[in-house]
Amino acid sequence: MRVEPSPAPTGDTSAALDVPEGPVLFEPEQLIYPPEVFPIRGAEVARDAPIAAHAWERQFALASSPDFRWFVVRLYVLEPDIPSSRFVSDNGCSSISWEGEHPVVEQVRTPPPTGDGSRACVYRFADGQRVVYYMTGYRNVGVVVGAQPRREEMTDGLALDWVTSLARRQIAIIGGVLAKKVG
Repeated sequence: MRVEPSPAPTGDTSAALDVPEGPVLFEPEQLIYPPEVFPIRGAEVARDAPIAAHAWERQFALASSPDFRWFVVRLYVLEPDIPSSRFVSDNGCSSISWEGEHPVVEQVRTPPPTGDGSRACVYRFADGQRVVYYMTGYRNVGVVVGAQPRREEMTDGLALDWVTSLARRQIAIIGGVLAKKVG
């Protein structure tokens, strides 16, 4: 029996738009996608740790998903005077690498717009596996969301819809944290 790929989640991400101007002064672990609102049932946090100063990674493993093996969300809280658009422009597809592996890298020509800029990349490995990454930002926070599709039916376009949707939701989460601070 063929199971259709799951469509990317949609939802109101406007929370980030109703927050007064100013830089984000929180640490990334205070802002990163909470496991309890991750949109795929059965997702387990496989990694939840800093990756650099003011940078955090949360990886979700999906043992029971027919569509994805994992998702990763990385947040980079930049200095207050550095806009996230600079983060996107300074971090091309070659900024993501795998030790001992050299996938074929394809930059998506017109990634879906989100936040203060966007970049999307598809990495194709010799064993047929692929990974999709999407970079964007909000104020002075760089946002990177990646996923490894499990099957061909989860096309690059559908996988890109997913990582874009999660990046938009991550921006809304940041806005929600900022709104609570103001409110």
